[in-house]
Amino acid sequence: MTAPSSRLSRSFQRLAGAALAVAGLAATGTASAGDFLDLRPGTVYAAANLNLLQANGYECEGSPICERPRIGGKLFGGYRFTPNLATEVAYYYLGSFKSVDTGVTAPGDAADTKLRNTAVSIGIDWHNELFQVLYQHIRFGVAVVRTDGRIIYGDNRTERVNEYTTVPYLGLGLSYQFNPHVRFYQGYDILRNKRNNHIHVLSMGVGIEN
Repeated sequence: MTAPSSRLSRSFQRLAGAALAVAGLAATGTASAGDFLDLRPGTVYAAANLNLLQANGYECEGSPICERPRIGGKLFGGYRFTPNLATEVAYYYLGSFKSVDTGVTAPGDAADTKLRNTAVSIGIDWHNELFQVLYQHIRFGVAVVRTDGRIIYGDNRTERVNEYTTVPYLGLGLSYQFNPHVRFYQGYDILRNKRNNHIHVLSMGVGIEN
């Protein structure tokens, strides 16, 4: 069986490779890219990303139905107040978890679980030019992670779940400015919910800026 960390590493490599390929193609079509590569203070930007998720801690061995978080999304925006620093806010949809075990009979055991994770974050994006056509990003801040859903136990008792936790988060990424108003993004973020499930987020998307 392949370790989750190995699958995560391969997924990140594929995502990074795709981002670099897109950046290379775009660079060939924008001969005057050097005219707008410098990031301008006072810039407002927004972006949408598609996420691949690796959520550790969601286990349902032996259950006939087991769906772990795999696909999500991220919307974020920010204000660049120096050439290298911006403040950002983001909304994450972190996928859903479903587990159904028709063989559960013990009253305290979960027979049917459906949970969803979302998050809102605020933080700082520190970025620097990399290889003249790319920018590297380091993001850090605070995220409020919500887990909501329901759990049905073996005695048919239903528990409603609505949990919040405030945690630090860290993100790494690359971006390429295709033209003065369009930027491609790819990145990696890590968050965790109140149940201490760590969620690794690999993302790729496109943004606009003024």
